[in-house]
Amino acid sequence: MIKYFVPEGTTNAQMVFYDEFGTQLKAFTVTETGAGQLNIGAANLANGTYSYSLIINGKVVDTKKMVKTQ
Repeated sequence: MIKYFVPEGTTNAQMVFYDEFGTQLKAFTVTETGAGQLNIGAANLANGTYSYSLIINGKVVDTKKMVKTQ
């Protein structure tokens, strides 16, 4: 579960996921402002390090890493 906050007045928000090489894997459009959460299933991911970024109005506002291990 990934928690995020999108400020009021945002016109475009996305949560974008990348592999350890920086290749984009998936992008989710965030349609509501305020606090929210995104539930991600990791069953289809190989073990490794991934990153995800919250992009608001075309600008990266936060990036975090996650590690999947079995």
